[in-house]
Amino acid sequence: MRYGVAYYPEHKTPEDLEHDLELLINSGINTVRMGEFAWCRMEPQEGVYDFAWLEYAVNRLGQAGIKSILCTPTACPPSWLVYRHPEVLYVDNRGEKRPFGGRRFYCYNNAVYRDYSAKITEEIGKRFGKNPYVSGFQIDNEPAQEASGRCHCPACQEKFGKWLQKKYGTIEAYNRRSGNIFWGQDYESFDQIRIPVNTIEVSAVQALPVYFENPTLRMEFERFASESQIEYQKIQEEILHRCTDQPVTTNGTGLATNSIDYYESTKDLDCYGFDFYPGLRDACVDSFPYAFARGIKEGAPFWVMEFMSGGGHKFGGTGRVQPNPGALQQAVVQSLAHGAEMMLHFQFRTFPFGAEQLNYAIVDMDGVPRRRYYEMKDTAALLKKLEPLEKAGFDNQVAICVDYAVHWALRIKPVNDPDFKYLDYAGRLYRILEEQGYNADVIGYDADFSKYKVLVLPSAFVLEESKREKFRNFVAEGGTLLATFLTSVKNGDNVGYTDTLPAGLTDVFGVTVEEVEPIFAQNRNQIRLNLDGEEFLSADGMWCDLLGGTAKALGTYVTDYKKDSMIISENHYEKGTACYLGTDLEEEAMGALLRYLCQKSGIRKNAVKAGSRLEVVRRVLEGEEYYFVFNFTAEDTVVRTEAPMYDYLTGCVYEKEIPMKRNGFAVLRRTS
Repeated sequence: MRYGVAYYPEHKTPEDLEHDLELLINSGINTVRMGEFAWCRMEPQEGVYDFAWLEYAVNRLGQAGIKSILCTPTACPPSWLVYRHPEVLYVDNRGEKRPFGGRRFYCYNNAVYRDYSAKITEEIGKRFGKNPYVSGFQIDNEPAQEASGRCHCPACQEKFGKWLQKKYGTIEAYNRRSGNIFWGQDYESFDQIRIPVNTIEVSAVQALPVYFENPTLRMEFERFASESQIEYQKIQEEILHRCTDQPVTTNGTGLATNSIDYYESTKDLDCYGFDFYPGLRDACVDSFPYAFARGIKEGAPFWVMEFMSGGGHKFGGTGRVQPNPGALQQAVVQSLAHGAEMMLHFQFRTFPFGAEQLNYAIVDMDGVPRRRYYEMKDTAALLKKLEPLEKAGFDNQVAICVDYAVHWALRIKPVNDPDFKYLDYAGRLYRILEEQGYNADVIGYDADFSKYKVLVLPSAFVLEESKREKFRNFVAEGGTLLATFLTSVKNGDNVGYTDTLPAGLTDVFGVTVEEVEPIFAQNRNQIRLNLDGEEFLSADGMWCDLLGGTAKALGTYVTDYKKDSMIISENHYEKGTACYLGTDLEEEAMGALLRYLCQKSGIRKNAVKAGSRLEVVRRVLEGEEYYFVFNFTAEDTVVRTEAPMYDYLTGCVYEKEIPMKRNGFAVLRRTS
């Protein structure tokens, strides 16, 4: 595993640099990431390049066995570029032009900025592409972060109109498909169409709080902006791939923080990279982002370019508290268990200046190594022992399907806002499956379904006809599909289907949606589940798709006017089974339903028992099962096993119970 830190040699005096390099070399790590904010040092004047300072750090570390990931610095253009070409500046949804300062204040569609970005990337590629101590490249930094992914400048406005014209052909077709007749919004030409003023960008400010724009227009702008970011990224990717044989990627943020379609943006990259900042103080580190990362490129290993290192951001109330002793190491091993090929802490030494001054780091501002440094050192040594297991594969037979069009549509026109969040709900289903003993993959709608026995389809609000047929075929060929409320409500234009819901799939599920409503505290009702004679009671939640039809009722209402109405269904369709979950369920009932479907599909549970805040990850190597077990309970505990287990790190053999320390973990091999 590539393990290390982000480091900033451009900040350092010669004395501090030597001090830090010695600490890095003695730490046992094997990777550093550098350069993402240093354009002004790389090109202090236009066309004048200085890489000697960076080359010194790369070579000094490399000679000691530490490879470098180098970044293109295009997240922070130098002042000379901006003041010479103010047209490159970003314009937000309020029409405000971002001034020089901060970061990400440029327009990703501006031709001038793209040209300068290509030039600095070319120089980096030529200088470092064949350097034996460079083991990869990162493009830009956190694309679209800080509400910089939805530019409204004249260049973007013109390009958006042309993008719409290319997609729709005629303005008449666009008017018809988007339903512009509503409120009399038909256009005469694509030149009249303005970029939406409403935005789903995180941290953005709405210019007009009460202003309702066409949902198709808003969806298309999300697609356009995502494609524009990918187009900008591709300029640098193609240059770097010409200059080097080393992997090239970028670093996303969250699953959809910045509304870039990572399935599309990663296609031409060598791996998926992202940044992850979970809490590590008596906290359960959510592994859903890891499963998502693994699914981006159909199970390929992924890189974590920035990861939590400590606490004390700004020394203020909004900062993260320090991790427990052992929590850093536990989190790094957890990432490896889920398929991470790289894990880099942000950052090595606390910044004394700048917007991120006093930020968390492995080493504090004074440069004195303390417990976080020594824990990183111990972790680097441990990873060498675990290296043989990195080749272990995943053979999960359950997958959760997620889609960016669904995410965008449910942000543009929310359902049960703010309680229902699409990606959070998908993550909840993933976690409950895990607690029931079933590890799941997270995949997109274009993925290969053939290796899975069960697919879980959360709230497929937007479902194009081609994707409907793909899920239909999965069931017809023998798979089990569980779809939840809000399935196949809208087409790819973000326009509602006029067919009975779930549109185009009523025969597959054997149901029709008869009535819908959001579920709040005042209109909740009780549901009874009957799963092969085992009964469970649960309150409904989030939403209600009341069901009619010929399917078998797995769940019915027991209270209010909905009494005896079907809310959960099971239908045999050709060789497979399709179930429809018309509402949310409480933890026990949801777990029972997911367990029921996995058992009926012949999926074997993990031999080591998971539970709330106890995570178990199953891997397979040369026919043998390995279990990575993590204790997030904030106390010592005991984990139960249904088969004897050999502890890979201690040599102990456990028959039924495995002791686990607070923030502890174990790597186990099944012995029978």
